[in-house]
Amino acid sequence: MKEFKRNGFTLIEALLALFITCLVSLLGCMVISCALRFSHMDIDTQNQYAILQLRREVSMASSIQVEDDCLEYILNHEKMILYFDKHRIVKSPGYEIFMEQLDSAYFYKKEDGIYLWFRKQNKIYDFEIY
Repeated sequence: MKEFKRNGFTLIEALLALFITCLVSLLGCMVISCALRFSHMDIDTQNQYAILQLRREVSMASSIQVEDDCLEYILNHEKMILYFDKHRIVKSPGYEIFMEQLDSAYFYKKEDGIYLWFRKQNKIYDFEIY
């Protein structure tokens, strides 16, 4: 009896390799599309996301007050401070960054709430935080 040498791939193996290649390419295109969309996100949208994060952070806090252009509050029995440092709004203890690339910023209190004023790329913004 003669033995046949197997050279190459079967049709099933070739189709399976083609399917996997197409699937990986499709996922790669989707990831690149999302990355491009986020990289071209306009500044106003980035500001709105940051303000939403600040509002969420402060909404869970107690004993909120503004002192020396900083926002001080108690969250989970720990004193937190939001302040402007090195062109950023950061939270301490630690150094959690909420907003970046700011020219200047400060928190202030009006009769009806607590506000964040900041200047970014020569545009002035004023948002209510709490």
